Amino acid sequence: MQVIELLVRLKIPDVTALTAVSALRRRMGYGDVLKELLRADYYALHLPADSQQSALDLARRLAEKTNLFVNPNKHAYELRIPAERAEPAPEDGVWPVEVLVTDAEGAEATDIEQALQERLGYADVVARVEQGTLWTMKLAASDLAAAEQIAEQITVTQARGQGLLVNPHFQAWQIL
Repeated sequence: MQVIELLVRLKIPDVTALTAVSALRRRMGYGDVLKELLRADYYALHLPADSQQSALDLARRLAEKTNLFVNPNKHAYELRIPAERAEPAPEDGVWPVEVLVTDAEGAEATDIEQALQERLGYADVVARVEQGTLWTMKLAASDLAAAEQIAEQITVTQARGQGLLVNPHFQAWQIL
C-alpha cells in the first residue's frame, strides 16, 4: 500500500488564513514570532499500487481528472510522499512547522472515497482517503522544539486568548 499526500491550496489569497494570522499577530501576541501562516486542504490517498511512481501517477490523475479535489481555475496542488518529507530546517532563524487538523472521530473522507470507488470506478485502485486541514506556520524560534511548542500554543484552543486553529472538543491535531 502506497500513501500519497495531496495538498490543495487556493491560487488567490486565502482569507481564512489571513484572518487567522491577523488575529494571532494583533490580538494574541504572536506578532514577533509568527512570520507566515498557510492553509491547505489535506488528503492522504491510500493506493494499492506496485510502486511509489505508479501511486504518484494515479494521484496526479485523480487530482487532475476528477472534480473531487482540485478546481484548476482556483486551486493549485502538490503531491508528496510522507516518508520522503524533509526534516524541518531553519531559514534565518525561522522554523517551518506543519500541523494537521482532523475530525476527532477520524480523518476518513467517506464521501470522496465513496464517489471515487462507486461513481467514478476507482474501487480497485483507491483503498482509503483521509482528509484534514494542514496549517504551515513559519515561526521565529531558537530551535525546532521551541517552534513546535509555540505551534502547539497557537493551534490548540484553551481559552479565549489561547490557541485558535483547533477546538479540542471535536478536532484532533498532530505535528507532521
